[in-house]
Amino acid sequence: MIPPKPWSHHFWATIKLSFPLMLGQIALISIWTADIVMMGWISTDSLAAGTQANRMYQPLYFIAIGLTLAVSPLTSQALGAKRQRIARQVLRMGIWMATIYGLLTIIPLWHGQSILLWLRQDPKVAEQASTYLRFVGLGMAPTFIYFVLRNYVSAYQKPTPPVIINMIGVGVNMCLNYVFIHGVFGFPALGLAGIGLATSLTFTFMVILLAGYMIRNRQIGRTRPFSRLTRFKPDVMIRLLIVGFPIGLTLLAETGMFIVGGIYMGVFGIAAVAASGIGNQLAAITYMVPLAISLATTIRIGHAAGANHVRDAIRAGLMSVYITVVITLIMSIVILLEKDTVTRLFLNNDDALFHEVMAQASGMLLIVAIFQLFDGLQSVFVSALRGISDTRMPAFISILSYWGVGVVSGYILATPMALGPIGVWIGMAIGLATATLVLGGRCWRTRNKLIRQNRFDLI
Repeated sequence: MIPPKPWSHHFWATIKLSFPLMLGQIALISIWTADIVMMGWISTDSLAAGTQANRMYQPLYFIAIGLTLAVSPLTSQALGAKRQRIARQVLRMGIWMATIYGLLTIIPLWHGQSILLWLRQDPKVAEQASTYLRFVGLGMAPTFIYFVLRNYVSAYQKPTPPVIINMIGVGVNMCLNYVFIHGVFGFPALGLAGIGLATSLTFTFMVILLAGYMIRNRQIGRTRPFSRLTRFKPDVMIRLLIVGFPIGLTLLAETGMFIVGGIYMGVFGIAAVAASGIGNQLAAITYMVPLAISLATTIRIGHAAGANHVRDAIRAGLMSVYITVVITLIMSIVILLEKDTVTRLFLNNDDALFHEVMAQASGMLLIVAIFQLFDGLQSVFVSALRGISDTRMPAFISILSYWGVGVVSGYILATPMALGPIGVWIGMAIGLATATLVLGGRCWRTRNKLIRQNRFDLI
């Protein structure tokens, strides 16, 4: 039996891989954050319309993230087993999958206004969101292809290039937002719709940059990553779907809880929708830190699983848990101290609803601070299982926890118990806590099983 590497090795290896991934995730979410901030600067109505539009396409978006995340563990396992050809086939089928799914998502986004009206949203909000959603839809395929390329490069344990490209993308997106919102350099002033167009163009540009890096990089480029792109490999596509679709359901279960909660905010008025949009965005920003650790966990466990190093895989997972606990507790304290300051960044001080939004957002951000630990740990637990291709049962656990517990308790607290918007957020926190406990239990049982059999059973 090969002895496991020391704990210090796993600590520094996790930090070394997580830190650039963290910067990359923060840079990526900064694109969406800049969009939300600029929506609020236009008006509270635009912020509400953009928030509800985002919630409409987010289910499609997060399914895509799950599907493309399958590229990371399958590539990591192939590289750990020194099977470069299989890794290249995973990339090729990932691009196929991202393209097909991205084109399909244009259909519902093109009819966004009708869907929002069917969801009983304010007609003014639905009308403003319509053109924005159409422009966002044009960029869905490039966005998903970018996720495939990023996950593939990260599986080579080269997270820095996507970080740099993400940072460039933030700058490009902010400039394009300004151009298309206000109509400079001869372009028409598109307002909210201009933000959707800017985001689509930004991700297209980022795909070109990252593909160029992959071709020029010595280690990745010599494998000719984009050769034979037209050749379809059904067995590899099936593996991607088997691993990726449950990941998509898992992400959809969690984010869907927030999406449904956000859409339900529409019954409490525009101020509640805007405040919830701010709370969601802050939660998304802080989630990027444990998410980066989770991505590193999947990659490190995937490499260990491919090489059949059981104890190293277990230590890699446990180290991620310890780091996540410390970091999320620190973030909770920062949110509690700075929640009012952060809320003001998203609002126009002269807006008529400024004080009402501030009051509602304060309570929502208190809940965000409370659930940081749960949100971080559930992400690490599910990513550790993902590293060994265990995705179906975590998907079931997530659906049950977030929808059976989170959504139901949020509705009960908000309406029958008359707590209003804050009740929805308390319910979401309960759902996250439930998922953390159940997924943690599965990880512990998996650990014990691996120790007994001393081998991995990969798909």
